[in-house]
Amino acid sequence: MQDSELCKRAREFFARLANEDARAWTHDVIQALRAAYPAVDVWATGGMDQYVDIRIGRRGRGTARGAPVFYLWIDGQSKWPNLWAHEDIRDGILPHPLTAEDAPTLQDVGQWLERHATQIARRASDLAGKGSNPVDYAAANARVEAGSQTEPEHPVRTPSPSTRQSGLNQILFGPPGTGKTYNTINQALAILEPQLLTDGASREALKAAFDAYVAAGQIVFATFHQSFSYEDFVEGLRATSTDGQLEYRVEPGVFKRLCQRAALGVVANDDPFDLAIGRLLEKIDQADGRIEMQTRRGRRFSVAYSGGATFLLYPESSQDLKSGYTGSMEHVRKLYQTGDEHGMYNLSYVRGMLDYLKSECSLPATSITTEKAESRLPFVLIIDEINRGNVSRIFGELITLIESSKRTGMPEALDVMLPYSKERFSVPANLHIIGTMNTADRSLAGLDIALRRRFEFVEMPPRPDLLDGVTVEGVDIGQLLRKMNARIEVLLDRDHCLGHAYFMSLKNTPELSVLARIFRNSVLPLLQEYFFEDWLRIAWVLNDHRKPQPLCFLRQPASRLAELFGDDANVNEQGQRWQLNEEAFEEPGAYAGVIDASLASNA
Repeated sequence: MQDSELCKRAREFFARLANEDARAWTHDVIQALRAAYPAVDVWATGGMDQYVDIRIGRRGRGTARGAPVFYLWIDGQSKWPNLWAHEDIRDGILPHPLTAEDAPTLQDVGQWLERHATQIARRASDLAGKGSNPVDYAAANARVEAGSQTEPEHPVRTPSPSTRQSGLNQILFGPPGTGKTYNTINQALAILEPQLLTDGASREALKAAFDAYVAAGQIVFATFHQSFSYEDFVEGLRATSTDGQLEYRVEPGVFKRLCQRAALGVVANDDPFDLAIGRLLEKIDQADGRIEMQTRRGRRFSVAYSGGATFLLYPESSQDLKSGYTGSMEHVRKLYQTGDEHGMYNLSYVRGMLDYLKSECSLPATSITTEKAESRLPFVLIIDEINRGNVSRIFGELITLIESSKRTGMPEALDVMLPYSKERFSVPANLHIIGTMNTADRSLAGLDIALRRRFEFVEMPPRPDLLDGVTVEGVDIGQLLRKMNARIEVLLDRDHCLGHAYFMSLKNTPELSVLARIFRNSVLPLLQEYFFEDWLRIAWVLNDHRKPQPLCFLRQPASRLAELFGDDANVNEQGQRWQLNEEAFEEPGAYAGVIDASLASNA
């Protein structure tokens, strides 16, 4: 690669290498990769004050991110380059660290590419770039840096926004700590504002946009649990007390409220009806808690706000009425939007309140529901831990309505009558549902098959490649996670692997004390749960059976049966006893030995 083909970042990468031999070898490796895959793009990431590496794969010009297949990065100690393959291709790396003495030759690299051609072909689309060089991305890099953004060290390959919007219902599933809840932000923004992801916005910018949509009501977040019910999700009766009188009212749940909002297609701040209600509350507050209205027949009554969507009505003709009649602003909204008066109580007062909103609170005469469905904003419901609730009971009859073909306006659209309010109800087509599911949660029955058929499932596996290059006292954290998960898959299954999120704090603080805390407080308790405290299998996962005793996290105390019970008692130990070796948590060799027992003594 010629110097004229490099950008400032790429030149910085080569300048950081140990010597001219390392630079020449890196140039030759890039050419070898280009010889095998002529269309690949080559670019540099990072910045002058932080990591810098070279990536080979596919990246559009003018974009802030790419889809790398190979990585070239600098070993922090030897200053020699390391060539890594993406996790999608193979579990590992070419021999490393690459030093002047043992660096593989270009012939070795070519043979390795040929040997793994089948695996590499899995990323064929990301090997079909435009043959761009680092200099071709200089403008995009400068734009990212100007926004104080950096490309992630190992970016997550996520579906394009158009792909992710193909299904209205999707569930992110995987073991604990794989970033399911973390990625719901990206999934939601891919629906609401995909340009942010296309432009490679920073995590801070994405989170700020997400929070703004939550504040506006366009994103609603809920968590299922064993006590979550249909009444919480759709609608149910709620007991309230007014002036000592107990009343039962039908209250909408989180899903029904969001469906009603999505059917309008506007957020509350842009909804004329909500704005009119805001003005009404101001008037009530200014009038010391009550405001005068009248029915269409001229009967006067006063209105007080009772909380939520409920108002109390006091007819002028009933002076001795202490508690007042109940008026629902949802009924006023329904009358305004549909003209349907069916099932409404205190109807004459509902009409009077609607007339007041129009005459005194600037409510337009025509409802916004007359607008075309295509102009309505999309809304997103995020359901965290969707499999922790009784989904059959929570969704009830709505299990059919969430299907894409059964949504409002679709050819096969359906609606149902809700059991409490007796209202007709359907799910709008602009409401997206994103769920997360922890595959290691065995305390629950399998996800309802009817719900499973109505969702697209997106797997979120552990990503040890996000930890590649992170070392603690010489221990490669990416390889550490790979080895433990490989053993867990054999001893248990892939649904119970360890997620990379547990170790991500090491990227910013690669210290032994942090790693010890992760193992002591997260990894070992999780393994205890996975294996039901079968300590022998836990020891196998940690490779303790092959490490020197002082470096084992688990150890068996000496038997004290004779001391405890005497020689005459015929007592057998009910299973082997184990205890933690606290000293091992402070030894780098204990963690290196998890990867390979031969590394334990060298760490």
